[in-house]
Amino acid sequence: MKNELDKKYHDMLNSGEIYDCQDKDLMLYQRTLVQKLFEYNQIGNTPEEMKRKSEILKECVGTYGEGLYIEAPVQSNWGLHHVHFGEHVYINSNADFVDDADIFIGDHTMFGPNVTIVTANHPISPRYRKYQLEYNKPVHIGNNVWIGANVTILSGITIGDNTIIGAGSLVTHDIPGDVIAYGNPARVIRKITIEDDDIYDHDKKVPEDIKAKYK
Repeated sequence: MKNELDKKYHDMLNSGEIYDCQDKDLMLYQRTLVQKLFEYNQIGNTPEEMKRKSEILKECVGTYGEGLYIEAPVQSNWGLHHVHFGEHVYINSNADFVDDADIFIGDHTMFGPNVTIVTANHPISPRYRKYQLEYNKPVHIGNNVWIGANVTILSGITIGDNTIIGAGSLVTHDIPGDVIAYGNPARVIRKITIEDDDIYDHDKKVPEDIKAKYK
């Protein structure tokens, strides 16, 4: 972590223990992180502006992987401070990272628009919920994963390498690697196999020059 304050709050938020998310000092610290992301969302896409956007991302995120690109606007409870990106990750517009706990995203993973990842939880008991008490669970997304448009991933979930989560899915439990899963709640539909290297769009054959070029 970048400093002792970071470590203090990071450890608390990732402990899985219940806490008061309305604590004044905690909220003040949170606002300083969110402000950086607000700046990111206001910047355009000229070459000079893109350079500045990349600089801001490096300041914001928990871990910056080379080749990271995030389409604005993007929302995040903690200004992406608890999101850890691998290399060559693409995040489409209107992503919402409820990153009260850590979110880990592997190399070459891509998100469609309007994806939400939630790490925060509130107690079932109305007695505690009315005070907005909270506890959090981290989310882990593997390498080379494709998350379709309008997917919601709930707290504590792990998604394995190479998996596809179909558009509009609600992910409520772990999904293994090398599968296609979708639905509400999302369930595994089939495995991804070596035969998928030969076809695309259901039954179209991948041209031989494409196979040779992209090994």
